[in-house]
Amino acid sequence: MPEHNEHRTEDLAFAAFLRVRGYPLNRVERLQPNRADSKRAFYFELPPDKLQELKLAFVNGDLLRFYNELLGLKKL
Repeated sequence: MPEHNEHRTEDLAFAAFLRVRGYPLNRVERLQPNRADSKRAFYFELPPDKLQELKLAFVNGDLLRFYNELLGLKKL
């Protein structure tokens, strides 16, 4: 059975990428629990040997470009 480790990310785009790739979201944690608009941390179970591969696929893929364009358009 492959080993899994919990991976924490505050990067919304990377969290969305992991969900698109089929990795289940274990839990979400507010970084400032008393604020409704608090940033969140997302936790995923990932095989430790896949994390670097997933990060490279994210950086080199279309989802990051899409997310950056979306943020740019919001500023117009």
